[in-house]
Amino acid sequence: MLAVETRNLTKDYDIKKDGKRAHLRAVDGLDLAIEKSEIYCLLGPNGSGKTTTTRLLAGILRPSVGGARILGLDVVEDASQVRSIVGLLTETPALYERLTVRQNLTFIANLYDVPKEEIKTRIEELINLFDLPEKIDLPAGSLSKGMRQKVAIARSMIHDPPVIFLDEPTASLAPESAKVVRDQILKLSKLEKRTFFLCTHNLFEAERLSTRVGIINHGKLISEGTPTQLRDLKKDETTTVFRFAVWDDVIKNFFQERNYDVLDINPERKSISIFIREIEKETPTIIDELIKQNFPMFEVRHEYPTLERVYLELVMSENLPRNQEEEES
Repeated sequence: MLAVETRNLTKDYDIKKDGKRAHLRAVDGLDLAIEKSEIYCLLGPNGSGKTTTTRLLAGILRPSVGGARILGLDVVEDASQVRSIVGLLTETPALYERLTVRQNLTFIANLYDVPKEEIKTRIEELINLFDLPEKIDLPAGSLSKGMRQKVAIARSMIHDPPVIFLDEPTASLAPESAKVVRDQILKLSKLEKRTFFLCTHNLFEAERLSTRVGIINHGKLISEGTPTQLRDLKKDETTTVFRFAVWDDVIKNFFQERNYDVLDINPERKSISIFIREIEKETPTIIDELIKQNFPMFEVRHEYPTLERVYLELVMSENLPRNQEEEES
């Protein structure tokens, strides 16, 4: 049984734009198959459909076409059950500011019918997990934005859900706090077999955490795979950087005279970057020639395409229509 499964998941809205009625397709025919204990990251620009997708999967919104299942439960027919077994962190989480951290978590635990004898233990576990013991009896409104974010993540896990949806989970967190959150996501996925569905703009986070990444634009899934598989889409664009102990224009001339594809020359860093089509074959030959010329090399390295580069190129080159049809109001 899949943790998350969608078939032609679609969400339409009727909106008004410039005084006219308009049809907006926020999510367009989305097909996903996410295994248990996966960490799946959905990437996309603002307005691409990430948040709408999350709300559809969490049983908050009803799809216009198609459907989805969470651990076999239909998000429409079994919406109440779906909401009871998923955790959800929205992009702008709200806490009851006059209540303490403990009271906020207790209130949510009661809403999810967590057994009363387990509430105290679960709260203590989450407070320790996110390093909040000194804040537990302070009003939520007195906390920093980053601390409130940590409380909101703890709140999404209070009922021990097997599937957790997190929208920008490390937004507003200091680097050390963001690392704590990432480490706990990895731990919960591996040791407790929980499934995480993350929406994020943080490409480092997606590359660090995810078992698979989906890239969405204009509501459509335009690419999907492991971070390695996505990086391999641009593997033929690897850059090779040569750094030298001293710099001389003779070095530049060496590469230009041999018609190498020079991408960047940086005299301050004493480096030159080139594109080599057959890296394994050509790199040793270039190094041998440089040694013969007595050029004192300091470093030779290959810079492989990052997930960020692949993502930006895919999104910027994606010219799918927004599927808007305007009518006279």
